[in-house]
Amino acid sequence: MNIAPASPEFRSPPHLGPWLVLFGMFAAKSAPSSPPSPPATTTWAMSCGIVLRGPFMTDRSLCGAGLKLNRHDFLRWALASLGTAWVSAAQAQNPGDGVLRVGVLAHYKPFSFTEGSLQGFDVDVMKRLAAIMKLQLQIHPDGMANLQKKLQADEISVIGNQLLPTPENRRVFDFAKPYAANQLVCIQHEDDNRDFLSLDDLVGKKLGVLASTGVEEQAKGALGKSVLPFPVIDQALKQLAEKKLDAVLEESLIADYYIERDGLPIKITSPFAPPMASGLAVRKGNKDMAARMTAAIQTMLSDGSFKDISNRWFGYDVSRPNVSHSKPR
Repeated sequence: MNIAPASPEFRSPPHLGPWLVLFGMFAAKSAPSSPPSPPATTTWAMSCGIVLRGPFMTDRSLCGAGLKLNRHDFLRWALASLGTAWVSAAQAQNPGDGVLRVGVLAHYKPFSFTEGSLQGFDVDVMKRLAAIMKLQLQIHPDGMANLQKKLQADEISVIGNQLLPTPENRRVFDFAKPYAANQLVCIQHEDDNRDFLSLDDLVGKKLGVLASTGVEEQAKGALGKSVLPFPVIDQALKQLAEKKLDAVLEESLIADYYIERDGLPIKITSPFAPPMASGLAVRKGNKDMAARMTAAIQTMLSDGSFKDISNRWFGYDVSRPNVSHSKPR
């Protein structure tokens, strides 16, 4: 596996991958957002065109500073600096040279990140898919803006971090078969049996969120100073384990990863959004690559290798929605 260097823009202190963005979180008390009562009618929207894994996730660093986005054309806002990771369009578009060129986010734990070497759930999945396709894998870690620009320019064949196949995204990308589900969830101490079904229930409670994200911005707007931002989410989860917080809002897969890895006395309780399936994105019009990736994904799902990868990172098979999050410990 070859790893191309990240662009200079992302060699500086790591910041923001595809982060959470919350909208319309307030649910009526008469219509709570989880069983046994019917789910609340909650409106979800996006502040920009990037949609990874769920409608609550985006790269907020590209959505501020007065930047005006066109959902139909991500190239309008792609950053100009590309660093040294350029490869020829013919190479990326045509895997006839035996190389599968994949772009992943440089700082997106546990999906793609560097601790000594590039690793992560998505990295392991792409290694397996490349092996099934009998192609050499070359990975290009970067930021989302550059990854989308490189995909559009045929410098990579696929974005290895899954995107939600929304109508907006389908106007820009073609998609391979989805293989993982994710959702926004509330996390509480394992001894805490209170029901936090919406932001209404968290008024006056100490809520941990990831700093510099849409979650922080919008939760603070609703709840004020009781929202406590953390530079990395595992710090919030550790404080929750010590009962210094009432709850944390985070993606289910990220929460499952830290619960599985660290064995913290915390649990996933109420979903704050329905599970959403996401898939690998290829350049619009590259139907052949989408079909080849789909065939490889189907093989990976049927031969048990995906389940092994999933269990290694999350402790269960994430190809199936885990809505209840009731796993044996």
